[in-house]
Amino acid sequence: MNALRGLRGQLALAFALVFGLVVGLAGLYQYRQVGRVLHQADDQRLRARAYQLLDQVDLGGALPVLPLPSRGEQMQVAVQATGQASRELFHSPGFLAEKPGPDTLRGVLVTRATYDAAGQPAQVRLWLAHSAGPLAADLRRVRLGLWAALAGSLVLAAALAAGLGWWVLRPLRRISQQARRIGAAPGAERLPEPATGDEVQALAQALNQMLDRLQTGAELQDNFLAAAAHELRTPLAVLQTSLAVTQQSPELPASLRPPLDAQAQELERLGRLVEDFLLVSRLRSDALPLTRRPVALDGLVLAAADQLLPRFRAAGRQLYLAVDESVADYTVAADADKLTTVVLNLLDNALRHALPGAAVRVAVGQEADTGLFYAEVSNPLRASLGDLSRLTAAHYQAEVLSSGAGLGLWISNRIAELHGAPLALREADGQLHVRLRLAG
Repeated sequence: MNALRGLRGQLALAFALVFGLVVGLAGLYQYRQVGRVLHQADDQRLRARAYQLLDQVDLGGALPVLPLPSRGEQMQVAVQATGQASRELFHSPGFLAEKPGPDTLRGVLVTRATYDAAGQPAQVRLWLAHSAGPLAADLRRVRLGLWAALAGSLVLAAALAAGLGWWVLRPLRRISQQARRIGAAPGAERLPEPATGDEVQALAQALNQMLDRLQTGAELQDNFLAAAAHELRTPLAVLQTSLAVTQQSPELPASLRPPLDAQAQELERLGRLVEDFLLVSRLRSDALPLTRRPVALDGLVLAAADQLLPRFRAAGRQLYLAVDESVADYTVAADADKLTTVVLNLLDNALRHALPGAAVRVAVGQEADTGLFYAEVSNPLRASLGDLSRLTAAHYQAEVLSSGAGLGLWISNRIAELHGAPLALREADGQLHVRLRLAG
């Protein structure tokens, strides 16, 4: 059904219908012409046979001499002398037992003037009929031939239309393929513009103009985001420094410490958000450089877990780390800072979305089938998440009331892609498993 809904399928269907209608009308006309010719030929053959038999009738002797019809023929001979009633001389057995018709018998009547035995003028009438079956069989063969020709024409028309559609739609296929590549990796690449001077060229030009406007808008947005993040970092750093100095003052009343601690946490959260915005702008513009050096994946994961362990304890959640000791060396070529950001984001995401009191597990090992090293974070879910691909979309939040801007998994996935493989997400037994995979 999908093939018929496509432009190529619709073209083939329309071409086949039009071609079939034309061939069908032409076939109907030919059938009528052939039928007329066959009827005329059958009538001429029957009339010639009737005259042949009539010529053999002889009334000059004491007894009339009459020919006999062949098998499959029915015949009647009658004579009428001048001033006398018509007199039948012969009729075939079962003559007119069945009513003549176009599907049963076809007959003809011929006459000839002659003289009877007494020398009186007379008129001989001969009626000859034969079966209409042979003519019907010929017409049936003609119909079958025309139907076969029509079916073959439709198949040929569909094949020609499909081939023509494939040929004509080549520019659109190239545009579609290029559009998919641009959609997978947006950049300066544009759609091919065939110099055909038709609607396809106009479509490609319009799409390229739209892509230019979209890229310009995205660049302006990224530049604004990066500039705003840069501008916010300095006042935030000043506020954090001033607040830290104020908190360390021995003259600070004890009643002010809790609100100042809350403000410090909010400033810290705002600082992380600004850093995320700056990282997003670099990731979207592919301007984030990677400094690849040998990094021990197990040590990096352990350091990140130690960094967030106080937050896990404060939230009443347990954090377990399991490292496959059968792997001798976990060294990978990666950017340690960016990789730490990924692991911290995965742990923070598990901390915020795991069930209260539930345990978050981190596993470090090596895949047997691919040979890639991995760090996998697993946490229990409150409910099924459905389509997991949404989790790596920018600004998507599985829980709309949770803190954060919905950028953690998107940032982590983009950094993982820059390192060679996207994050692998799966849901099993009520738990979400997010795996970071790296080559050694």
